[in-house]
Amino acid sequence: MKNNDLLSEGNKVEFERDLNQFIRKLIDWKTDSSLVHRADDLNTTISTDALPLGGQSLDDSIEELVGSLDRNINFSSKKFMGFPDCGNSLAGLAGAVAEVFLQQNLINKDICSPMGTEVEADVLNWLRELIGYAVNNKLTDVSQLGGAVTTGGVMSNTYALMAAARKYPDKKIVILPNNIGHYSLSYATEWLNLDVKVVYCKTKQYRLDQVELKRLLHFYGESVLFVGVYACDSMTSTCEDLEGVYHVVKEVENDIWLHADACHGFALSFSDAYRSKVTYLRHYDSCTMDPHKVMWLPYTLSVVLMKNADDFGTLSRTNALIMDDPLSFGKTTPFIGSKPYDSLKLWMVMKTLGVHEIGEMVEARISNADLFYAILNSDINFYVGNDDILFSVIFQYVPDKDAEIEQINEVNRSIYRKMLSDGEYYFHGFDIMVNGSKRFVLRYNSGNIDVTEKELRAAVNYIKKLGKEIAHE
Repeated sequence: MKNNDLLSEGNKVEFERDLNQFIRKLIDWKTDSSLVHRADDLNTTISTDALPLGGQSLDDSIEELVGSLDRNINFSSKKFMGFPDCGNSLAGLAGAVAEVFLQQNLINKDICSPMGTEVEADVLNWLRELIGYAVNNKLTDVSQLGGAVTTGGVMSNTYALMAAARKYPDKKIVILPNNIGHYSLSYATEWLNLDVKVVYCKTKQYRLDQVELKRLLHFYGESVLFVGVYACDSMTSTCEDLEGVYHVVKEVENDIWLHADACHGFALSFSDAYRSKVTYLRHYDSCTMDPHKVMWLPYTLSVVLMKNADDFGTLSRTNALIMDDPLSFGKTTPFIGSKPYDSLKLWMVMKTLGVHEIGEMVEARISNADLFYAILNSDINFYVGNDDILFSVIFQYVPDKDAEIEQINEVNRSIYRKMLSDGEYYFHGFDIMVNGSKRFVLRYNSGNIDVTEKELRAAVNYIKKLGKEIAHE
């Protein structure tokens, strides 16, 4: 093929052959669990290539990309245990491929995405029904869906805060959990230039301290705009007491926007065994979900939903150029004009698996986390920092039973750095307050349910090996 060829009847056979070969190599890479990555890229600078004044053949560009695959982090590796974002669903991958080829722009239904708009409406209504929000099956305006597919949890949480500020424009206090908070909500107050004050409520066992929350609500009175909680938090995956927080807030002041960042925890809604932990989401004014985190989808796909569709409608705008259409998703997504067909990935997964099979997969994630917790808890060389296990386990390697916390912290920071350099395994690492002490912990997250007990035990032995080497340097 020529360098400047566009897809046509004349070259489609040759392109199909080359593309199939390329996809086989990508699949080989994605299913290779020997390592997380092979190249040591822990550099403090980025070196960029020279501007390509003359082109090269497509074959050469593909080979160059294939030759550098090992510089990428393989989230689907069974040795990648730090995040849930494994992106290895067959249905999700098929949807992602179709999305690229179909090239629908959901900014406008009639001229850009007739089927795409219906697919996105499907997934928004399915998720509303899943968590107990009212569903509108006959739409004359997409704002009646009371939600949107966005680029990620940051954007989804920002939409919720925007809607709250429109509903209660004279209120200025935003209350968020301390210690376990995700940056998106606090940053949104700055990005939007909202004239609000963020107040952090202390937490107990990674949930809001309800006594302290009640005190803050009484102290700030009618100035409270927004109370945000996590179901589940992104550090420990602890699910908030949604019912308890709801009643504390409503007993003090009814006109406060209650928001649940359920980017991780909404997946519990699929499970018969764990659904009760998040049934109170249906009473919250808004919630956010990240299917790309917890439903094995390729990046990116996040969702924000609002209990009252009219609240979401306050974010809508129209434009005669392309969005002056009541069925245009472009008018309901601030900061997003042209809108990709990301919802197709979620539609494919939910259509292919159905609620019950997804629920079983969610339960398998929790079983793996329980197993990892049990392995660590039976080993004197490990300290576990959470015990209400859903998807995550935070832990430290303990070099000696008499070691001080700072020594333990430094050993675990060194383990983390060495792990990044090796590329053999990955566990996340961060600082968090645990039982009154600041600790640098490693975090297991059970994203990939293909991981077996043998592989979990091998990962623990790897951490122990690094810990012993570092402690005796």
